[in-house]
Amino acid sequence: MERTTTLLTNLSSRRAAGQARSLDGTWRGIIDPYDSGYIDIMGERNKRGYYRDFAPRHPADRVEYDFDTSLELEVPGDWNTQHPELHYYEGTVWYRRTFECDADEPEGTRSFLSFGAANHTTRVFLDGEELARHEGGFGPFAVEATGRLASGHHSLVVMVNNRREPDRIPAMRTDWWNFGGITRSVEIITVPTNFLRDAWLTMNADGSVHGGLTTDAPSGPNLRAEEAGLAGMSIRIELSSESGEAREELTVPVLGTAPQFGQLLTTAAADAFARWQPGAPVLHNVSFSLLSPNGDEVDRIDDQVGLRTVRVDGTQIFVNDEPVFLHGIALHGEGPTGGKRAHGDADAKELLQWAVDLGANFVRLSHYQHDEAMVRETDRLGLLAWGELPVYWGIDFGIANVLANGLAQTEELVVRDRSRASLILWSVANETLPGPEREAFLTGLISRVRELDPTRLVTAALLTIPSNDPEVHVTDPLGEFVDVIGINQYLGWYYGDRASIRETNWSSDFNKPIVFTELGAGAKFGNHGNENEIWTEEFQAAVYREQIAMIERQMSADGGHVAGLSPWILKDFRTPMRVLPGIQDGYNRKGLVSEEGERKLAFDVLRDWYQSLSD
Repeated sequence: MERTTTLLTNLSSRRAAGQARSLDGTWRGIIDPYDSGYIDIMGERNKRGYYRDFAPRHPADRVEYDFDTSLELEVPGDWNTQHPELHYYEGTVWYRRTFECDADEPEGTRSFLSFGAANHTTRVFLDGEELARHEGGFGPFAVEATGRLASGHHSLVVMVNNRREPDRIPAMRTDWWNFGGITRSVEIITVPTNFLRDAWLTMNADGSVHGGLTTDAPSGPNLRAEEAGLAGMSIRIELSSESGEAREELTVPVLGTAPQFGQLLTTAAADAFARWQPGAPVLHNVSFSLLSPNGDEVDRIDDQVGLRTVRVDGTQIFVNDEPVFLHGIALHGEGPTGGKRAHGDADAKELLQWAVDLGANFVRLSHYQHDEAMVRETDRLGLLAWGELPVYWGIDFGIANVLANGLAQTEELVVRDRSRASLILWSVANETLPGPEREAFLTGLISRVRELDPTRLVTAALLTIPSNDPEVHVTDPLGEFVDVIGINQYLGWYYGDRASIRETNWSSDFNKPIVFTELGAGAKFGNHGNENEIWTEEFQAAVYREQIAMIERQMSADGGHVAGLSPWILKDFRTPMRVLPGIQDGYNRKGLVSEEGERKLAFDVLRDWYQSLSD
């Protein structure tokens, strides 16, 4: 029976407390398109597979692989941009990292191997033994290694497979690069025997403070206190304002491990803490402590959180009870230069600074869960954000294991980031086609999102292709179940005359806010001509001017349905679908900046309008 992974969050607190050991750096890799390092020619488990990390015992010993003389691969990082032979590769690559433990594991502790993300299906082996398997390319996961990290030499082998399959999420076809590899950090996390697996704090729409946590014990998570050996223990939550003038403390008994414990502070008590505002972020300090029956601190998680409310009323979105128009931009998890998978603080700061320079108050983090550094940076910058699941084209909504994996990826997305004030929208899908199986699948994900986090708005980006009729009325049945209707539309690019864009009107059956989650046109940086010449910067800028004129007439604050936009996209990004020589060359060219960060004319068009909205 395969062992599954678990989910650990708040790792920045673990790092600050000295409970994390990084395994980032140079690993060794073996390319294995036939999975022969795991399955032998008879279709059975290969008992001498690569996961054993064998070395010849004598000159005549036959070992048909050697990690020590194989490829070097940097972790975190995608394999596609590290070696030319891996550029388009989809299949299995084996990673190996050896390390030393100077001492045996301390008594009263547990050890986990934590992965920020690996795309897509991962098997983790320690010293030749398979510990767990994980499916999903963008969320964090951890593997328990307690009792396996004695003093001495260890071999960590990770089998990573990014092959597109019909029953995976995402599935066979995506308009982005299928980056393979261990794309985010790997760490050894050491925690007490009984510990806090995750803890979170946010604000309800009514202004009360809401939160939750999950305790974990050797007997397993999700057990009642008596069953888990936590009887008599308690949780202390301390919240202190940035200025230090306001402070609240609450102690509650450990009764169970449900992921939320509800209201912590009433609206009146919460009013002592300054609100996190778009463009004016305020972050407060919060600590969660697991206390022994005699009051000693057993485990602790520290975090910084913003407090703000978000709700909808009719076609408007309200943040802190003030109507807000989301003028933003969409972006992929690709670094500022080099066409690589983004990772870490430096990439997050540079990409989001471009959004700030644009005058945006909002970013759509599409089409999958982004690096945690991105959402923490949106918190610090005061940018509102949209988080998204990779439920995209071609999902087989009728297969039970696909739904199970969708629910698992939902948990990874929401649980990791539900303390981030900047995140106001959870998106369950992008451009999926209506149908009974799709509705059942997505409403299942929506229910799980609201169970994990009842404080935020739920949405999905719908595919809407207008006819020549200037009145576009959205009837997708998913609109009944979401709070905000996202619409991807490419008037003036894939369909429709540019001259007719500004006269197009948008509404829906549901009297809910509409956010244009995609719009735009392609242009290669430096390609100039008149505004009727496709692929020129002038053509792209002209489409943006007409889209702006259309949206200005229908803003929800003025009685329309449109509550925001996140044009497609901040920067050009890799995709094998875009092959036009001399223009696309493997990049989607709808970016406002090139793949190397060079600004196109449309950047200035949108920036000037966004600045006018803030005046």
